This record gives sequence, C-alpha cells and structure tokens, in this order.
Amino acid sequence: MAKKPAPKKAPAKKPAAKKPQPSPKKPAPAKKPVPAKKASPPKKAAPAKSAPAPKPAPAPVPVKKAEPTPVMKPVYEAPPPKPAAPAMPGAAPKASAPGNSALTLACQASAGAAANGNTHPANILVLVSSAGWPVTDLTKDHFTIMEYFEVPGQQAPFSNNITSFRNVGTGAYLLQVKPITGAPWRTGHHLAQVLVSSADDRQGQGAVKLIIR
Repeated sequence: MAKKPAPKKAPAKKPAAKKPQPSPKKPAPAKKPVPAKKASPPKKAAPAKSAPAPKPAPAPVPVKKAEPTPVMKPVYEAPPPKPAAPAMPGAAPKASAPGNSALTLACQASAGAAANGNTHPANILVLVSSAGWPVTDLTKDHFTIMEYFEVPGQQAPFSNNITSFRNVGTGAYLLQVKPITGAPWRTGHHLAQVLVSSADDRQGQGAVKLIIR
C-alpha cells in the first residue's frame, strides 16, 4: 500500500514586536495648602436690660364719711296713747289705721222688734273705717245720733237715745235705739244722721233710714 504523505508543518510565527511603552509622567508638584482663615471670636451678647420694677400703687386716701346731721328732738314729750277697748271674745285682731285720716261710715237700719205703737228698740248697724282699715277702738261715747223730719203721730224722736251698744271688734258697731221719754213708735220712715268722733280727733258721718210699720 502507498504511504500517506506527511502533513506539512506550519511556519513558525514571528514574535510580535513590543510597542515602546511611554515614559512615566512626572508627578505634578503638590499644591501648598491654603492656610485656613482664623474664625473670628463670637461676639458677646449684650446683657438684656431688665424691665423696671412696677411702682407700687399709691395707697387709697381714706374718704371721711359725712357725719350725720344731728336731729333736734322736741323738748316736749308726746302724750301716752290711750288704752284701746278690750277685744271681744272671738273677734278678729285689731287692724291699725293711719293717723289723721277721716272716718268712713256705712249705716243700715232695721226695725227688729219695733213696730207701730210699741216701745221696743230698733237696730242700727254702723261700719267704721279709715283709709280702708277698720276702726275697732270706739266706744258708745264716740257716737251721736240725730233724727230729722217729724213722722205724723210720733210724740218724741230717738235722738241720742242709744239703749244698747256693742263693739264687734272688726269695725262693726251694733246700736239699738228707741224714742225718748218712753214714747211709742209710729208708722213711717224715720231719717237720722250718725256722727262718729274718735279719741284722736278723726271724724265721720253717715245717714240712715229706719222704716217702722
């Protein structure tokens, strides 16, 4: 058998030429350090001005109170009040009336047992007040009764002939009257005036009509 030809050897590679390396650069000269500026010393803070202490308020000047004007008392002494009439049992408490006021009277009459020809007493109711307040301290002596206008056949009036007197204690006064000298009643309208004068000089009056049958 024929021999195979031997393989050709590749030509040897030439070594590549080395590139010339650049020469190392000279180091730049180091810069001189700039000296740091000295820090200015801190300014001292100005001392705070303290506020002036408040002045104490002036003490209030004491005000002198006006002295009361002396009251001159009268030399004389007022007379003691007159004792009031004793209150009737079961009567309402006495009400005080203002002084120096006129008395107001309201009068009503009723024949009662009085009739033509007899001598029984007739009834008269008198209400006494002063400025709306009942007057409760009157007595029989404070009342005056005067009959006017003659009734036909009447022999004598009943003027100032109060045969019975009663103070109820509420300003009401119950009076009974009959003709003087024991004369009998006669039929008709008997007109009369009732006057009252209190112990403190207060006065009042009223009219009353008594009908006898």
